[in-house]
Amino acid sequence: IGAGILAAKIGMGGLGNISLVPGNIDGFYLQFAQTWIDMPAIACLCSQMPGWRVKTDDFNAMAFGPARAIVQKPKDVFAAIDYVDDAETAVVLLWSAKLPSAKETDLIAKQCSTDPECVVALVARHNSIAGAVLNGARAVEWAMSRLLGLKYDVRDIASASSAVPVAPLMADGQGHAAASMDSIAYYGMVSLYAKAADDAFRHATADGSKSYGKGFRALLKDAQGDLAKVDPAIFAPARLMVNGRDGTFKAYGRLDPAMLLTTFGLKA
Repeated sequence: IGAGILAAKIGMGGLGNISLVPGNIDGFYLQFAQTWIDMPAIACLCSQMPGWRVKTDDFNAMAFGPARAIVQKPKDVFAAIDYVDDAETAVVLLWSAKLPSAKETDLIAKQCSTDPECVVALVARHNSIAGAVLNGARAVEWAMSRLLGLKYDVRDIASASSAVPVAPLMADGQGHAAASMDSIAYYGMVSLYAKAADDAFRHATADGSKSYGKGFRALLKDAQGDLAKVDPAIFAPARLMVNGRDGTFKAYGRLDPAMLLTTFGLKA
């Protein structure tokens, strides 16, 4: 748990905090990942979001963390936020079941225009305790990514927080990854401090997706494991609370405890 909390903080570029707190859903004791983040456009979209693939002949992993702001991947995200980092040390987190070799760290160093000894790489499997905590910390990232896709100026979000049930470990890695995504889409709660009310917020919760009501395990099966083929609108939190500096305070979306508990295997 401690490793997951530390990795989540690093993944947000030091701009966010995370803790695990107890929660109760229909009598079931669950752990919730609770985050609070300043400058979430930078913390989440320029660091935490897995937007960079590190691939060699025998290694393939999605990468995230502060080094993304050096390598500027994906470029359209950094262009929209207008942010760049030129740090000498490249700190990267990798979703992988194996450790990177010198070949991969050399590749990362080259893409970040630094030396291999300046690369710091952390690795986690989705289906691990640290991976479960890391995934539980991603709800604000999902909300920010969805708003960016809706052409909202995400730089108008000053601070954010979230609470998400941590998915249980499962026999297969894809099952756990799917349960982690269901946790956000069906019970993830996000609060944003925004500049003002905006129509984009009403479209930034998962219940607006045509795929809503279907678990991510089934969605991934239909998409043959390709997340890019899944409706992007489902990659959003279940509930969104927005407090505008203009004095507005609005709620969007809904929670679906039955769906979550079924995904977790606690209800048939």
